[in-house]
Amino acid sequence: MNFVTLLKFTNQGLSGIGETTLRARKFQELASAVGVNVREMLWTQGRYDGIVVMDAPDAETASAAMLKLASDGYVETETLVAFDTEAMDRMLSKSS
Repeated sequence: MNFVTLLKFTNQGLSGIGETTLRARKFQELASAVGVNVREMLWTQGRYDGIVVMDAPDAETASAAMLKLASDGYVETETLVAFDTEAMDRMLSKSS
């Protein structure tokens, strides 16, 4: 399954901004250990401060990784299930 997580820095995250890439690398290692493949991590400007694009076998596994990330207190997260073209085609065929 594909997931996209939107990140917003907390005050704690902003005060330790110099370590953000170090924390990102540590998160990738943790995510990998629980079965999540982080495909991309991007820092953004605008409403959100970052985006994580990842694959996980199921929503529980993705949520476990995001709960760990959020529990550290540096970011708030909002995770979305993302569908590729093939999955969207399957859904459309079932809805007709």
